[in-house]
Amino acid sequence: MTLVDIVTNSSGMRMVDEDGNEEKLRLLPPATSAELKNLEAELPCPIPSHIRDLLAVTRGFYNGPLESFDFAGISSGFGMDEIFPHALALAHDGYGNYWVADLHPDSSDWAPIYYACHDPPVIVFQSPTLEHFVSEFFRFANPPHESEIDSVHETATMKIWRDNPGAIPAAAARKSSDSSLATFASTLDDSYLVVDLRHARVGDGFSWGRFGPRTNIVRKDRDPVFAYKAQTRWQQFLGR
Repeated sequence: MTLVDIVTNSSGMRMVDEDGNEEKLRLLPPATSAELKNLEAELPCPIPSHIRDLLAVTRGFYNGPLESFDFAGISSGFGMDEIFPHALALAHDGYGNYWVADLHPDSSDWAPIYYACHDPPVIVFQSPTLEHFVSEFFRFANPPHESEIDSVHETATMKIWRDNPGAIPAAAARKSSDSSLATFASTLDDSYLVVDLRHARVGDGFSWGRFGPRTNIVRKDRDPVFAYKAQTRWQQFLGR
């Protein structure tokens, strides 16, 4: 089935939350021509044909296990441009955290999708495609609620914050056999830590706010390779 078929067939799907409350999934109306025009003006890429077909049927889900889910993007003032220069916020958990598509001029899908959390302040890789994200949304809607969305939201965020996995000093990254990574690291001083998410699996990520809310973050062009500047507590205090 196409993504359009998967979404439209979900209308009326029975959902049971963790408290045993039941309701049926409802779809939002399709995007209007004005909404499509505004969306196109904000994007770095053309709307992919399968997304345009989807928006002709529905903008997203009226209800469900997430606070909001809109294929045309949530008007949120999401920010974090240094991490995601062309983010399209697709879903929101109701607590100030978003699932965003990381778009660029050659994007052919609303993907890859990351979970951007502020408490703890981490970024987590969620889904490689929009279809995958939607399928996990449906899994999350019913018992046993064992969805990758739930594992990212509840488990991966704390693991990344606690263990800071995958972060390597810029000095070590400069010696990498990966010329692209080494070249990027050569633009950084020794105070930076580098995280390479080019081959990320669900649950991988980095602590964007490990050194305070004003942590300096650098991204390698459109590649999901990030660096953030380590600071002492005194430096963080002076920054505030």
